[in-house]
Amino acid sequence: MTDHLYGAQAESLLKGGIDLHHHGYPEISLDVRTRTDDVTELTLARDAGMAAIVLKSHMFPTMGRAYHLSRLVEGIDVVSSITLNPVVGGFSPLAVETAGRLGAKALFMPTWGAAHDRSRKGFSRHLAEFIKSAENLTQQPGLTVTDESGRVRSEVRECLAVAAEFGMMVATAHISPRESIALAGAAKDCGIGSIFFQHPDSNSVAATRDDIRELAALDAVCEICALGLLPPFQRISVGAVREIVEEIGPAKCALTTDYFFDWAPPAAETLRMIIGVFLSQGISADDIRIMIRDTPARLLGRRTT
Repeated sequence: MTDHLYGAQAESLLKGGIDLHHHGYPEISLDVRTRTDDVTELTLARDAGMAAIVLKSHMFPTMGRAYHLSRLVEGIDVVSSITLNPVVGGFSPLAVETAGRLGAKALFMPTWGAAHDRSRKGFSRHLAEFIKSAENLTQQPGLTVTDESGRVRSEVRECLAVAAEFGMMVATAHISPRESIALAGAAKDCGIGSIFFQHPDSNSVAATRDDIRELAALDAVCEICALGLLPPFQRISVGAVREIVEEIGPAKCALTTDYFFDWAPPAAETLRMIIGVFLSQGISADDIRIMIRDTPARLLGRRTT
């Protein structure tokens, strides 16, 4: 296929797509602007044929926001979530149940609240650029999924049990690869069919290829996010992505945005760009369709048409 046809094919592959990791506005603070507001963002995604967007926040649960947005923009599902950072009480089964009763379908482990993120000076370091009280986060102990012996903490297991009750996708966020492996095992014990292993290539996680293989063997889905593929934050090559997809299979990979900057394109356009790049670099249309549509739908317990 010649290059000039990739655009039309990318647009076709985006139809029915689901973004499992979308940051809207406001996020972190009112000063952290995005290119478009949420209504415009969702309208563009709907018009591009996307089926759903999971609205994720580092700060607060997104149920109320998703509830109102779904009424303002019809024709696309706005899926709400909760992230277990300290502002919601950390590993709080009460918070997870409340989120579930308000419609949340995605449970994210801690991001800037995770001990692993803080030890690596990951997103917790950047948070201090916008929130004064976060200046010393990287010097403070954070949340850990496992105890000193490597066992998943009882309060985390309680959160997983609640997530299973409400059919929530469970995502690893910024915990360590070893914690993620333990979490995946505990999730299976709770009847959760799969877990979302997030941005393994990021500084906040820093997973190895062996970590990815081990998690895939536990039925985890590996995230491939635009943030790691596009300048100025590129940290993984398309060639490396192709190797991962070939090794663990597209059914254990999901393509997301995780992209929230005032200069960044809207989600639908970002995903279309990445799809076009993948096509041009030899990743098959069938594999891309699975990563953008089928795998995310399965994680959310949705049917594809």
